[in-house]
Amino acid sequence: MRTLLTLVGCAVFPVVCAPSAVARSASPSDLARARELMAKELYAEAIAPLEKEIENNPGNEPAYLLLIEACERAGKTEQAVEMCRRLLKVSRNEETLRQARITLLRLTRRDVEERTHAVLGKTDLNDHLRIKFPTITDEQWRRLEVVEDSQYIPNAELGMNVPPFEWTTRHFRVFACNEELAKLVAENAEIYLDFMSKRLFGGREWSFRLPILVYKDEADYIGVGGAPQGSHGVTSAQFFGRSNIIMLFQLVEVQNPDRSRRTVMYKYAIDSILYHELTHAMLNEFFGLETPQWLHEAVAGRMEQTRDHYLEAARLARAVVAGEYFRLRDLFDQEGYPARVSLFYETAAIVVLYLFEAGDEAMYTFLSELGKYPRKTRHDHACAAVFGIPVEGAVEEFEKRWVQWMTRRYVKDLEPDPSEPAPKTLAVSTDAVLQPRVDEMGTFRSLSNWRDVDLNTLKGFAGVGGSVQDWQASGGRLRCDVPKGQTSFLGIRMKEVAPVVVECEVKWIGDPADGSGWIGFNQFDADKLDTQVNVMARFTDGSPHVLHCLLADELALYMDGQLVARTNAFIPSQDSRDIDYPLALMTASSLEVTKLRVAPIERFAGTPPPPPEGQDPNQPQP
Repeated sequence: MRTLLTLVGCAVFPVVCAPSAVARSASPSDLARARELMAKELYAEAIAPLEKEIENNPGNEPAYLLLIEACERAGKTEQAVEMCRRLLKVSRNEETLRQARITLLRLTRRDVEERTHAVLGKTDLNDHLRIKFPTITDEQWRRLEVVEDSQYIPNAELGMNVPPFEWTTRHFRVFACNEELAKLVAENAEIYLDFMSKRLFGGREWSFRLPILVYKDEADYIGVGGAPQGSHGVTSAQFFGRSNIIMLFQLVEVQNPDRSRRTVMYKYAIDSILYHELTHAMLNEFFGLETPQWLHEAVAGRMEQTRDHYLEAARLARAVVAGEYFRLRDLFDQEGYPARVSLFYETAAIVVLYLFEAGDEAMYTFLSELGKYPRKTRHDHACAAVFGIPVEGAVEEFEKRWVQWMTRRYVKDLEPDPSEPAPKTLAVSTDAVLQPRVDEMGTFRSLSNWRDVDLNTLKGFAGVGGSVQDWQASGGRLRCDVPKGQTSFLGIRMKEVAPVVVECEVKWIGDPADGSGWIGFNQFDADKLDTQVNVMARFTDGSPHVLHCLLADELALYMDGQLVARTNAFIPSQDSRDIDYPLALMTASSLEVTKLRVAPIERFAGTPPPPPEGQDPNQPQP
């Protein structure tokens, strides 16, 4: 899983620092000369006198800070990183250490970000399925947020109460509580339908005029529209498979940092959910009742316009390399939603991405073949048609090629450090901890030596830089309010050593308009610095979820009993100091944490029993 980029303070820090206790008297000529050059923005010229000053006076912390700034401004990032690391060894001043750590994190993450985007840019990051809709300005969003009329009107044709404003186009009738919103949804739906018709469905014509109901808020969407609790968009289908209505809502309630509530425009409904539901409708029209379940969610998710599908592919690639994915025969034959629903969604979405990458006609060919043959053989025929291979065993050949493609994505997009050992996979490791059939969750359930972590105070926690300030502890509950676009760490003090498991209950309290949030665990080194080794899971709702993080030779994360991430652990060198905070909660979302506890593992449970005959092996036993 790709490490999330951590942006902790982007401004170059000021040169304000107490001198180190080991500092000797400063050399006025070198330091003064460097300050003069810095004032004239001659940063490259300032580096040499600062290096000389530090050589003569290794404890001069202000000189280190100036040198780091000069190197960064002169574009010498590697030297700036080296100076940060050296300063972390020299300084005993807490504020200096804090500034050096923050800067080191920022500089190293900038390097990772630039390198990653450069690689992706040379491959296929330019998404050819990104649709160019008319730009919605901030002023227009404010107009769309206004509820002009929320008096719902009985509609005999639909047999339900609908919003008051209607806008009709060739294929859609949109009802909303804001007239401009009804018009925008209808026009964007036509743009989307035209694009999808040409790219996925061979330019076919559509005979429907589909109602789209945009209710005022979630309460009316459920109470008046009858939508399922917990959904944020729904497509209703008639018995014979054709869609007869799509429902969304206009406003969403979000929580401010002070825990007060406010209502805002639900932009995500317009930017992504609308097209997700329209895709369901088009697949219903194309296949009727014969639409494969995996394809419904895969294509619908693939066409959400706010998602970075290539980045998602890069993240899933690590799991695929380790053998953690739905076998495609099982995926294609799935009816309904399996227990491992997150992995089901992720695998299906990237399979469709792979199909799209095969060329403009690949997806249409695949869909057409699926619609032509009976259920038992349709996926073999579809895979055979796309790749020009024999029908018999075509799904398995498709899977083989897909895994090879994902492996190449892993190599190109995640760029493993060539100086490190190749990632271990569960299939080849001889370590009992890493065997593919070791029952890790069974091990966690069998432990009796749990230690509860006090969540009434932050005394047992530590952050990177100032990230601990994002957290509060009271009433047996941790709360993090992290600004959007940033990542926060909270190290957990432990006396236990690896192998160890951390368990907690987490709840996302972020803005639903963001679509999802992220939570996971990160490893710290002995200096409480981020090792950039982490495992992350995604929130898609505000329900409580149970996390288990295993730290052994690998770092693994389970959410609600399902494995969601695994990567090589950071293994400290033999001369490293004891690590007081080996694991840290890591979040890019506002959340609450309860029931946090830790347990060492003395031995792992053995091989779990095989599933009963006919049981889907991808569905874990209770």
